[in-house]
Amino acid sequence: MNYNGNVAIYLVLAVNFLTALAYMIIMYRKTKRNYVFIRGFVIVCCPVTALCCYFFSYLQDLFISEKEVDYMNLSMDKTKKQFEQAVDKETEMKMLPLEEVLTVSTTRDRREAMINLLKTDVSDRLSLIRKAVENEDPETAHYAASALTDIFGKFTAEVNQLQAAYDKDRSNREINEEYIDVVMRILGSGALFGVEELTYLYIYTGLVENLMGYHPRAVTSEHAAMMVKALCKEGKSAEAEKWAEMSLEKWPDDEQPYMNILYIKYYLGKEEDFYKCLKELADSGIALSRKGLDIIRFWLKK
Repeated sequence: MNYNGNVAIYLVLAVNFLTALAYMIIMYRKTKRNYVFIRGFVIVCCPVTALCCYFFSYLQDLFISEKEVDYMNLSMDKTKKQFEQAVDKETEMKMLPLEEVLTVSTTRDRREAMINLLKTDVSDRLSLIRKAVENEDPETAHYAASALTDIFGKFTAEVNQLQAAYDKDRSNREINEEYIDVVMRILGSGALFGVEELTYLYIYTGLVENLMGYHPRAVTSEHAAMMVKALCKEGKSAEAEKWAEMSLEKWPDDEQPYMNILYIKYYLGKEEDFYKCLKELADSGIALSRKGLDIIRFWLKK
């Protein structure tokens, strides 16, 4: 019984080997592809199992036909291109920077972009709306001008209300500080030019000087920094220099007072004082901002 079993195994292996050999010879003559030798080797190494796998694979290809590829639809010809989903132009327009839309887009796109912008909170984009007022498209400019007029109308109403309360009691710290904050917000909007800007600069400097008179401890480093720039624009450089020096005396461990000194010394052309302050800032040990580091690196390397 054991002898017959061994004979059967040897017979199966022999038939398997001859089948693999026949497969390699026939398929190579037919296809001239080298992969037939790899398949033949697999059949030899995996008797019966490999033959069954290849046989059932052949049956699958024979009875389950694959859909033929329509190569015409794969053409890169522009006439064959189709989009499954239409481009949402309005959404794409919202994603573009408004500065680019106002510069390079069509008239219609500019108008749509401006309308979309005005539907949002534009309190922090007033400079952009001011720029749009000068747009070559009259309708876009009209939208921007109307929005700007409406916004400044609200600002004016708020300022008038605060001015009335301020005039009643100029020693009131809360009203004084609230008034300063509103004026600073308007000045920082970037929407003021010329006479309009000067008007609010005069209001601001008067408010801070008043606060300094009644509540000197309430004056902050931010107030002082703005005072230096405001007084320079008003042509009061001597007063601006005093505020810069005062800020450094009051906040010697802050970066901003040094920036105030550098600003006014550069403005006045006092080169020696400028570099002296720059060196003091570099040696102060104060944790500098990126802006402060850039200024020191730029000027001290010269």
